Amino acid sequence: MSDTLLTIWNQVREVPKEAQKPISGGRLNGKTDINPVWRMKALTSIFGPCGVGWKYEITSKHMETGANGEIAAFVDINLYIKHS
Repeated sequence: MSDTLLTIWNQVREVPKEAQKPISGGRLNGKTDINPVWRMKALTSIFGPCGVGWKYEITSKHMETGANGEIAAFVDINLYIKHS
């Protein structure tokens, strides 16, 4: 693949340490959570303001009860970008 095709990938492939938070419990213990505000900032820096250069549509939301009374929330979206 050419570098041109990977331009967006290369812009966001590394998440800055300040946008990462270690998960220290449950079945995701040892994994990393990425700050959702950083994700929105990254989209805005590449495509422009939300609603103009990109938008999202919530397609489903649900919650699941796990072990030890933990509750996990899930949201599925369609992400639309304007790219020329």
